Amino acid sequence: MNTVLQARPRNFVSTPTLERTSLRALRYLQSGYSIHLKGPAGTGKTTLALHLADLLARPIMLLFGDDEFKTSDLIGNQSGYTRKKVVDNYIHSVVKVEDELRHNWTDSRLTLACREGFTMVYDEFNRSRPEVNNVLLSALEEKLLVLPPSNNRAEYIRVSPHFRAILTSNPEEYCGVHGTQDALQDRLITINMPEPDELAQQQILVQKVGIDSSAALQIVQLVKAFQSSVAPDMVSSLRPSLMIATICNDHGILPLAENADFRDVCSDILLARSKEPAPDATRHLWNLFNRFVVSQAALVNDLTLKPEAQPAARFHGEEEDDAPLQPLEALVESAEDDVAIDDEPVVEAQDQDLQTEDLAESISPEAQSETIVEAPAEAESLPEEVLKVQVNPNDDIETRIFDYLDTTGTASLVNIEGALDLNRFQAVNAVKSMLDQGLIEKQETDGQLQGYQLSSN
Repeated sequence: MNTVLQARPRNFVSTPTLERTSLRALRYLQSGYSIHLKGPAGTGKTTLALHLADLLARPIMLLFGDDEFKTSDLIGNQSGYTRKKVVDNYIHSVVKVEDELRHNWTDSRLTLACREGFTMVYDEFNRSRPEVNNVLLSALEEKLLVLPPSNNRAEYIRVSPHFRAILTSNPEEYCGVHGTQDALQDRLITINMPEPDELAQQQILVQKVGIDSSAALQIVQLVKAFQSSVAPDMVSSLRPSLMIATICNDHGILPLAENADFRDVCSDILLARSKEPAPDATRHLWNLFNRFVVSQAALVNDLTLKPEAQPAARFHGEEEDDAPLQPLEALVESAEDDVAIDDEPVVEAQDQDLQTEDLAESISPEAQSETIVEAPAEAESLPEEVLKVQVNPNDDIETRIFDYLDTTGTASLVNIEGALDLNRFQAVNAVKSMLDQGLIEKQETDGQLQGYQLSSN
């Protein structure tokens, strides 16, 4: 029994690059040609194939390549027998008996798709052996599907003019992948599917997961940095980015390098994708976390009321007693010297060949669980009248900040966080966006930032 699918678009993310690729592929399909989407794993080939099948508005037959496939798995096979016995005793003195035994033929998915004009999506077709796919040659070129000889049915099926095939494949160097025969490739229009760029991955995370755009960008940049420096053989950064974003969004984990929960999620998902020894990969990942802490600290420092009043920040693996209080400007300068110039990990090792136990001692669970940038102390002592300002919680963050400043006149970032019950990540990004739009402006006295107010323009 074959199941016929009807595709329904569900959160398909259409970026400019994907839009152009979809338009090209749809043109080829509408002109009567079958297409071949080729590229590394995790680049969205199957998703695009189902999206194109939905645009054709025809039922879908879905197949997955398998090394154990035989030709009968594509076109059908004999399945059992039908016995017919006729006893003729019309004349009492004569008994005529006819006993007939016939094979039963059951169509498989390719045969049904060719006969009915369905769209066939053959995912990772080159995992099937090349000789199995030879049956596609006549179906794509001569529009005839050849069946095994039989006395009970025709040996040829004329392919419906509505039949289309969308094939996907991984590179041949992948394990379990066979080469594609030239005759089949000559009958297909091949479209190479590269990995989506940073902007496309950000949009995919925002639309598929529902995560904030700034948070999505943080995740994409972290995974891409890990891929380029630690795991160059990682086939795609999109799939781990989607995993991290989904988990963070489902469980309310802020995608900040200073967040211990976020670091744990990234470690579990990314470290297994590196071929480096676990201690070295962990050390490189922690080095990336430190760099992101520096960049985020600089962003927060730019939007904070009094930079010198900020609490100290600690790098991963650094004990609390070893972290003297210092302004974030000094932290950024020292971290840039340690990370950007020397490119040495913040967690120092006694020996050049760092062992697992040394790394575990340097990056202890207690140090991992600590927050690197602590919550401002001013948030605990907010003025009573500030806390009593009422805003509509259903409004977006920027609207709530705008209404709050319209009521209070001038407020610091710390007061905005406490009054509107926002975390630092939400407040910083919203205020920065409003500054860029000219909705608010900084209020300074003698070059010292005093707070934010509505723009006078």
